Amino acid sequence: MAPLRLHCGQHNQVLVFDADAAMRLRTEHRIVGCLEGSHPRNPLQNGYMYLPLSLLPEETALLRERNAVELLGAEFTWPESPADRLRLALFSDLHRRGFFVTRALKFGGDYLLYPGKLPAFPCCKLSPMRYHSSHIVTFVPDITQQITPRELVSLARLGTAVNKTRVLSSWDPAKAAFAHVCINWSAM
Repeated sequence: MAPLRLHCGQHNQVLVFDADAAMRLRTEHRIVGCLEGSHPRNPLQNGYMYLPLSLLPEETALLRERNAVELLGAEFTWPESPADRLRLALFSDLHRRGFFVTRALKFGGDYLLYPGKLPAFPCCKLSPMRYHSSHIVTFVPDITQQITPRELVSLARLGTAVNKTRVLSSWDPAKAAFAHVCINWSAM
């Protein structure tokens, strides 16, 4: 299939204005993005957003690695730092595991994970438009970083309050892989 032609603006901002392209991103590549526009017939509401679809830099970089997109306009320069490269590697790892991955800013994390397929029904994809996310991923850049008990409880309680499992993810250089730790809060 021909690569999608998308426009890259300033600061690595990629917006998708074509509904067919947005659907292809979701159905063929499990790329969700974030709808940013208002609905033309009801512009003052903000419950249901509309095109354009904004892509995370991680989503755009993953699509470029797969030669699934051709970017027009400004040059896409992300990842720019070692931390960005680790974020891209984490995003790619989660995506490779079959999850739909979206941004999790409003839940105090880096990524939300949605199940990609039901094991009993492998042909049935679970769209994030129809199902709630199951996990909030927080990227911890340094695996040796100390996390205080208070921070740990706060992260776990926030995840539990929104019915999600908190995942702390960090690159483990000794294993050359990501280490993922799931935490939940439960009062005693």
